[in-house]
Amino acid sequence: MRIPTDVLAALSDRAETDGHRLVLGGARMAPALYQRVNEILEAAGGRWVKNEGAHLFPVDAAQALAPVLATGEIVTLREKRTLAQYFPTPRPVVDQLIALADLKPGMTVLEPSAGSGAIATAAAAHSAVVDCIEQDPGYATILSNTRVARRVQVADFLTTPAEPCYDRVLMNPPFTRGADMVHVTHALRFLNPDGLLVSVMSWAVTEQTRGTAAFRKLVEQRGGLIEALPARAFAESGTTVDTVIVTIPAARPASAQPTVWPARGLPSRDVEELGNPADIAAKIVADLRKAVAAFEEVATTLTKPVPSVVPSPVEIVELPAPCEETLFDFLDEAS
Repeated sequence: MRIPTDVLAALSDRAETDGHRLVLGGARMAPALYQRVNEILEAAGGRWVKNEGAHLFPVDAAQALAPVLATGEIVTLREKRTLAQYFPTPRPVVDQLIALADLKPGMTVLEPSAGSGAIATAAAAHSAVVDCIEQDPGYATILSNTRVARRVQVADFLTTPAEPCYDRVLMNPPFTRGADMVHVTHALRFLNPDGLLVSVMSWAVTEQTRGTAAFRKLVEQRGGLIEALPARAFAESGTTVDTVIVTIPAARPASAQPTVWPARGLPSRDVEELGNPADIAAKIVADLRKAVAAFEEVATTLTKPVPSVVPSPVEIVELPAPCEETLFDFLDEAS
């Protein structure tokens, strides 16, 4: 968004930075103006901390604010959701991820591309030790503010060097153009030898195509499991894309079964709509009997001799003599 002139002026004139801190100097702002200034600071990654009397940034505050002042533009958190196709994980999906992860107290968990941390929050509630990686400073600030994570790293997950030290990786990566397969493949490198990855993914990974072949092979080699999520599972987050949950261990378990990929089911039909099978069979028999009776009646009729038909005398009717007057004669008389 283009930052309004009065908001930009307030930031230029009042913002005083010191490392991760930013203080708005001068006289107290009008509440309406402060609310709009605060929205810009939050979008840049700052969050107000009352006992610090300042906005704190996960990176150097001056560096975070510099492009805002230089361009006079910023992408707000609301706009970031739309542009980045960020769809928060709904609570029922989070619960299913946690259940499949089989978390135990003290387990180390990584949520990559964590957004606002819906999955991380649930994992922490199960006494897990959670780390998050989030590229956007605004979302990283929200994560830090919740204090559910041991560490929040502001970075592009795909360029983050792998540390194979986590018991679990729980994630809901971006889907666009197969990005979920790239993210999950990289995330597997963060698991310890006994670790497990559980991720939401697009339904597209279940389809056997050239683009999914390598990923499907990886899942099958590891003994992965795939479960289809209900239709419209992410409707409350703004998308109706079909999704699945993929569970992949760091190494194939000895007890692993062949991977079964879900298929789109045909619409179910109500059994009561078809009726009782015995009634249907009786109706078919009755209809066949009626048809047989009709054919027998026709056959009986065809076997009877055809009665001879005596032609009736033809009545001859004489037509009146033609009128010799013509239309032209009539017209002559009329004139």
